[in-house]
Amino acid sequence: MGFRAGSIAYSRFSVLSDPPTLDSALLAKIRKHILSDVDGIKPGESACGWTGGRHLFDISFTPESILFGSGLLLGFRIDSVRVPPEIKKAYIAMAEESHLVVGKDGSSYLPRAARKDAREEALRRIDEEVANGRYRAPKHAAIWWDFATNTILAPVSSEKDVEMLKTLVDDTFGVRIAPRASGTLAYDLLGERGLSGAFDDAHAEAFSAPPADIEGAVDQGQKMSRTRPEVPWANTAGESKDFLGNTFLFWLCWQAETNEGLFETEAGEIALIVDRMIDLECAWGLSGKTSVRGSGPLRRMETVQAFKGGKWPRKVGLMLHAFGQNFEFVLQGDRMEVSALKLPKPEEKPQSLRQAIEMRLDQFASFDRAFSSLFAMFVRDRFSPAWPTRRGQIDQWVTELGSVRKIVALAEMA
Repeated sequence: MGFRAGSIAYSRFSVLSDPPTLDSALLAKIRKHILSDVDGIKPGESACGWTGGRHLFDISFTPESILFGSGLLLGFRIDSVRVPPEIKKAYIAMAEESHLVVGKDGSSYLPRAARKDAREEALRRIDEEVANGRYRAPKHAAIWWDFATNTILAPVSSEKDVEMLKTLVDDTFGVRIAPRASGTLAYDLLGERGLSGAFDDAHAEAFSAPPADIEGAVDQGQKMSRTRPEVPWANTAGESKDFLGNTFLFWLCWQAETNEGLFETEAGEIALIVDRMIDLECAWGLSGKTSVRGSGPLRRMETVQAFKGGKWPRKVGLMLHAFGQNFEFVLQGDRMEVSALKLPKPEEKPQSLRQAIEMRLDQFASFDRAFSSLFAMFVRDRFSPAWPTRRGQIDQWVTELGSVRKIVALAEMA
């Protein structure tokens, strides 16, 4: 599961204090926050707790099973109870039928007092079934706490689940964590260089002409800007600077097409290809979404038309080569969420399950180092004096996309 086996998905969380010490006391703290099947949960509520990570019911917490290198590999379990409304209606109807009485005219009817009793009987029946574990829906996710970078990586993204993870980490270890999307990650990088003020001044910039529907379009009573897209998904995500993640994807696409996808980063040379898929959405919130699937999505006419019509990349399939290894993954830019990450097969067969996990974590560390260096390179470029020139180059690339693709298509037909 995830970091232990198969493809990996995660969002990033920063730990806002020193990591705990890896000792027996730490294991005891984790055991106090196990979520068992007998823990009562009321309908409509959720509860969470730790597992050993190997499967949903794993409650074995030993150094050999959860401590790897300088990190902690756990499972995060969330159980919720939801009674289908059809069942509730059926139980009430069945209870009402049992309370029917026959009137003087021979017809059956339900007395008013019996209606309340029937409903209470149905609800008691549901409560008993809930107490026995019925209607309980569990979710299980792999959590990797990298003490070296003091970062937690977890496939947790909904606001409700994020709050539950934050509370569980605080209750268990006494530390606070904070999600890191593209805006906050950029802020962290700029803060290290003393450029926080530049972050505050950043705004979304158009990389193409706006959609035709912008003529006469208004937002909150004001005419929409042709040069400053609204980027509605970023403005509703709690961090208005998350459009930087979509600018990052634009920058990656441009580099992949015009610079052969080669990047000289602080971590070394990285090669990158946009492949398999690209999801785009109108940055002005006017012309909807476009999804393109298949090899070479940047060369598809649907993508060209979407770019030229004011749509920005939101989720992109990527192939990355770094440190002699190949990685495939999907990136949602604004949230900086990685999914479907495939690690390369190890050159040597692991001799044990633990060694297999250690090898995977080493491979993941290489990927994360390369991926993080790419984003750091973008942030330096985006907040450098050269950015207006770079933006102009991207603008020109988008402008020329249609004519270049048309020439290629005609050549293929000849």
